Amino acid sequence: MFVVPASQHGQHGVHSPSKFVVDVWLVIMRYLSVLDIVRLGNTCRTLHEFASLRYVWRDVLFQHRFLDQCYPHLRSCTAEDIRHQLKTAARLDHLWTQSSIVPKRLYTFPLDFPGVFQGLKFLPGGTWLVLLFHCRNLNPSRHSNLCLMKPSTGAGFPAVSTTFQSEMCWLPFLDQDGPYKSSRGDNLIVLRTKCNDGSNAFGIVHLNTKIPSITIPLIFRTNVFVRNYAASGDYIVYGWITANRRHFLRIMQLNDNYDGFRKDMTVEIDCPKGHDGKLRIRYDLRLSGRVPCILLVSTRLMAAYNIPSNVPNNVDANLPPLLTPFWQLRPAAVTFGRFVKLFHEGAIVSLYEGQIRFIRPHLDASEPNTYAIEKYNFDPPRSQNSQWPCLFSAQRIFWRSSLHNQKGTTSPWQMTIETSAVPENVHREGRVLIDLQETQISAPSASTRIVQDWDELSGRLCIRSIQSRFTQDPRCRKTTWRVTLVDFV
Repeated sequence: MFVVPASQHGQHGVHSPSKFVVDVWLVIMRYLSVLDIVRLGNTCRTLHEFASLRYVWRDVLFQHRFLDQCYPHLRSCTAEDIRHQLKTAARLDHLWTQSSIVPKRLYTFPLDFPGVFQGLKFLPGGTWLVLLFHCRNLNPSRHSNLCLMKPSTGAGFPAVSTTFQSEMCWLPFLDQDGPYKSSRGDNLIVLRTKCNDGSNAFGIVHLNTKIPSITIPLIFRTNVFVRNYAASGDYIVYGWITANRRHFLRIMQLNDNYDGFRKDMTVEIDCPKGHDGKLRIRYDLRLSGRVPCILLVSTRLMAAYNIPSNVPNNVDANLPPLLTPFWQLRPAAVTFGRFVKLFHEGAIVSLYEGQIRFIRPHLDASEPNTYAIEKYNFDPPRSQNSQWPCLFSAQRIFWRSSLHNQKGTTSPWQMTIETSAVPENVHREGRVLIDLQETQISAPSASTRIVQDWDELSGRLCIRSIQSRFTQDPRCRKTTWRVTLVDFV
């Protein structure tokens, strides 16, 4: 960096790092990668102290392309936790630059339950899983069951699980349901269902991994026709279209105990005519920017609206405050295409003219209405089949494809998993995950393999394959699944 005269050299001909003020090293580390900062901290005790400062790792976290946006709870974590997470992300990014990816470890366990499978997801961190299934023979009046489990991943790591029987019949998990972290670091998930009276019911589930326990502290209902909903942090929002084509949103902020709302407001959003309900609507909550905002996504319009800090209680329900968009994007052609996935705080994934497109709104940019679009081609599978059994999660994409045998033909029982990541400048066609050892098992397992979930924080993939199914009596249906957890770092 600079030359020191020989007469000023200390012992061994170099200066001690302690001779430099902390501010100098902080400036230097701002230009280093995550792994370079780790290596710098391993050189001596003084640099280790400098490289362990929370300020250093918070600054690196804010500069990361998606961790700070997708996982806002990391901002309140300790320096060691942020450092560990950034190291994991850096190793994953390096691994995804290879032409083929070899998993580090695989754990397999059976998942046997009497009922109908409704969803299986990682809690943020990848250590715990939450399972939703229906079973009437356990209790006819309480046939939605939630199971929180920590599978054993080796000797010294015993399995832990707890089951909760709900009083309502909940619908299967969707992408926007979570699990996600609240502002206090608790694990939450949203459940929803249709009631007999035609109303919609939503439940806030608190997944406590310390005890462990499952509770539903809050259930609320609405009689409107809900177009869509979103949940993140302490916020929940859903929207509907009135008879006179006005677009309303209900914005709720949970209290500290998750059993009520600290804020509950209804607003109207300004949408151009033709974009207010005839097309499918999705929402996303963006909480990482300067001001919390709501992103409206439809096939012909994307718009962002700031969440108001407060709304007077005496506002007429039919004349709520009107929110105008501070960011808008319309397609260059007629439509954005078919939406496949919304990355929370990230990109909107669409399928248009045979290409997967990642549309990235720049809501905090100084220039108005700025965005970026990245185009990807994946072969196989053909883009027409990319939605299922494809998994888009936390900037990485996984899908199942067939293997070719020695004769050059495709065997229906020989399956593999391919993957890609965004953004990538070189590999945009996908790489094969090899050595999964799944193709060596019996044919039914391989043919029914599903890429179930991915956890970016731990670099862990969940694969589900069926072993047996007994469907003679739907009320006593029993399915045995084989779950494989794949670690990459």
